[in-house]
Amino acid sequence: MVKKTVLKGSSFIITLMLIILTLNSLFIIKTNNRAKLTQGLYSNTGDSFDVVLLGSSHMDALINPNILWNQYGIKSFDYATGGQPIDVTYYLLKEVLKNQKNPIVVVDLYYLGLTDKYGEEGFIRAVLDNLRFSANKVDAIINCTPKEQWMDYFFPIFKYHDRWKELTENDFNFNTSNTYYQKGFAASHDLYGKENTSNWSTTKMTDLPPKTEEYLNKIINLSKKEGFKLIFTNAPHDYNQTWGSKGWVTEPAEMFNKVAEILKNNAIPFIDYNKMTNEIEFDFKTDMLNRGHLNIFGASKVSMNFG
Repeated sequence: MVKKTVLKGSSFIITLMLIILTLNSLFIIKTNNRAKLTQGLYSNTGDSFDVVLLGSSHMDALINPNILWNQYGIKSFDYATGGQPIDVTYYLLKEVLKNQKNPIVVVDLYYLGLTDKYGEEGFIRAVLDNLRFSANKVDAIINCTPKEQWMDYFFPIFKYHDRWKELTENDFNFNTSNTYYQKGFAASHDLYGKENTSNWSTTKMTDLPPKTEEYLNKIINLSKKEGFKLIFTNAPHDYNQTWGSKGWVTEPAEMFNKVAEILKNNAIPFIDYNKMTNEIEFDFKTDMLNRGHLNIFGASKVSMNFG
């Protein structure tokens, strides 16, 4: 009798969990981030990439996988999402490594400048809402989000339940194939038209925010444990875009000098494209979309150099 009751209880819990997981998927807001991560992590698991690209929107438009393929025969995928904090990058990388064996991992380090304990919720959700439930996702939620938000991350239906009034066919049959050709890359043809106003030539150094340095080291240690190669980048951008911003380092140029020292001590390549603009004939006015992001023309120059 007890055994029968336990079996019935277990069946009920499993059924309930399946229903919740289905509703989670249905109610989560559908974006290009969901499409690209679904493709890169789950839909095309037979695809083997030589290179995987991670980071915030700075990486989103930095390296074009199609140029790497067409010019150099390098297979790659861009897992970057806007506002992706470095702690979230770490757990996303662990998810990538479930299907990609020993790729070269390239991470843009713009978000090392975050001084707040957590990134913005919308940016975090762009990744965590689109990961399948696993021990890795549990770890990511616990370590990358405030405790009072955990239940909403474990069960997004609690966050998005009011969306029932706006559900469309796209929510029931979300098409993740329309961005497959770009391999996660996204860049505009628009021109910024202005010069870089920041001073990146300083030789001074300043410490990294404690949490971002912790996760930089976690990524480095993961590479040593798993045996994959690492490359870090700093995309061209105007450091003054964050001047006076709350929750951000006050001297980004000095922070990246410290980053260069840390990575040199670990024998890991660091490509600081802010210091290579002359070498790759990069023109801030015509190769940037705005102060922080490359356009398609700038991405082409960086991609050719990187390849």
